[in-house]
Amino acid sequence: MCPVQRGEVKREKGCTRQEHMRGLGVLLALGLLVGGAFGALVACTPVRGYPGLERPKEEVALVTLASNYINRAVTDGREFGASGISLLPGSHRFELSASHGEPPYACRPYTIVDTYGFDRCQRERAADIRKGKKDPKECFLSTYTQHRKTCLRNYRDSACEITLSLLPGKEYELEVPPPITAPPTAIASLVSGNFLNRERVGMGTSGTCRFLRLRTEQEDYEATW
Repeated sequence: MCPVQRGEVKREKGCTRQEHMRGLGVLLALGLLVGGAFGALVACTPVRGYPGLERPKEEVALVTLASNYINRAVTDGREFGASGISLLPGSHRFELSASHGEPPYACRPYTIVDTYGFDRCQRERAADIRKGKKDPKECFLSTYTQHRKTCLRNYRDSACEITLSLLPGKEYELEVPPPITAPPTAIASLVSGNFLNRERVGMGTSGTCRFLRLRTEQEDYEATW
């Protein structure tokens, strides 16, 4: 709140504008927070895989993806992601695209230095010294330096299929774990419990996968040394 004295009308108007801008800033921040929460909620909402109005959870089955190796999932002509898809009970065939990466190799280290940030810190430090501050700002080059590495990595892409007989009110998870020697296998689990304590029971149902191709990607990592 700005104090107002006689003869300070202009200052009062300036303070009013400042308060108004501050209020707008608070509203903008709240809007971004609410928008982000709403976006996250929408992103976590399962795809509706049946026609008509939304049905109660007790009348549909939820199928989600439990594996990071699955990069695409389709059933009944609808594609869905990790948040899953709600389906009517009955038999459904799932088509999965999976990729399993091998350990990186042929890595080349490199260094990135934020020279602009370091120079700005140096200028701020010089200003602190001129002002006689007791503890001028410290500028360590290591703070503005990143050690990274670029590597090659091979991926094995596979196409998998699995058919499930879904029950109402149940939740299922699909997974394509990395193979050891044989081609990968798509497996399904029945899920129970809540978000903090989830139990998974294997259904004994497995799907088939066929190898598509071997591809090599160049990837960037943060160096651990």
